[in-house]
Amino acid sequence: MKKLVTLLFILMLIPGCSNYRELNQLGLVIAMGIDVSKNIENGYRVTFQVINPSQLSPTGATTGIPVSNYTAEGETLVDAYRRASIIIPRDNDVTHLSLIVISEELARKGTNLIFDAFERGKQAKTTFPVFIARGTSAENVLGVVEPLESNPTKSVRSTSENNQKYYGISKTIPSHEVIATLSSEGKDLLLPGIKLNKKLTSKNQTDNLNNIKPSVIEVSGLAIFKKDKLVGWFDGENARNANLILSELDSTSFSIPCEKKYMTLITKRSKGNIKTLLKRFPTLQVNIALNTEISEVNCNKDLTDTKVLTDIENDLEKEIIRQVQRTIQISQGTGTDVFGFGSSLSKENPRYWKKHKKEWNTIFSKAKVEVKVKASINDSGLVTDPYEPK
Repeated sequence: MKKLVTLLFILMLIPGCSNYRELNQLGLVIAMGIDVSKNIENGYRVTFQVINPSQLSPTGATTGIPVSNYTAEGETLVDAYRRASIIIPRDNDVTHLSLIVISEELARKGTNLIFDAFERGKQAKTTFPVFIARGTSAENVLGVVEPLESNPTKSVRSTSENNQKYYGISKTIPSHEVIATLSSEGKDLLLPGIKLNKKLTSKNQTDNLNNIKPSVIEVSGLAIFKKDKLVGWFDGENARNANLILSELDSTSFSIPCEKKYMTLITKRSKGNIKTLLKRFPTLQVNIALNTEISEVNCNKDLTDTKVLTDIENDLEKEIIRQVQRTIQISQGTGTDVFGFGSSLSKENPRYWKKHKKEWNTIFSKAKVEVKVKASINDSGLVTDPYEPK
């Protein structure tokens, strides 16, 4: 009896779930799109993508779009979030925020201290990736539902991750990394771009879901920043090469001339490192090593001959050197060191860096570029020679 009384007393002391909320009372903000305000000077137009958690429960609804977009404007992001309460019918939780999309228009004006709210708030979270909506608004990007994904947030993330896995134009950059780069010296910011591959043919999302060629999210280069302002873009192979230099490439493909046609090699592992050499003139040195396999051959080559394979490796090295030099020249042309040559220099020669860091972007834009590449073919495929049509 004494034990039972003691147990009851303990249970009375245990607090109840005072912050417990039912699913039908909650709306989870999973993405935010940030645009320039249309009505407030120097303000923001923010789109909150809210998922209905009841649709995720076994007893919830199974039809319809599981997300809704709500747009509000404010002088700050927090102001816009609180003003959105006039249209959002549920208590919103931002702890599940998994995506931020910033419009190109806003990025060109300058992001300034836009990430302060994500660091400062009690529900702060800085692990979500950041993307730039290229040539359109963030609101538009978050307004397209694709047939293969349940919501736009998932579309953006999965398309980016898929591209990073197979070609390497895009990469997922968490917001804490963005903040660290903006706060550091000697390296400028790169952010992945996304856009709609075409305009919606109808405002009705059901029409897009039923279209055999729907409007979809498309990976679109890397945005080049100078401090907090977008100043240019790396597109196509230049975006891929930027990730190769930064050792942030999972896998990609290179096509090199083969007689009058081409052959394709796929990289399996790659490693890039950079140095800033203080010779007679500052020199930017890039060293890249990569392992490859031959994936397709559209010409007659004897792939059992080691000399033939060595010649292919040499051709690949020359092609990568040409591409990487051009990519770095684009960065030099914008006066932005997105590869971190300055950051590397500050560690290797802090005295020189302290003296010249204020003029580093000018020095960087005029520096000589040296690129060294070592390519190895580890696999020539399941057949030794390409077939010959008879």
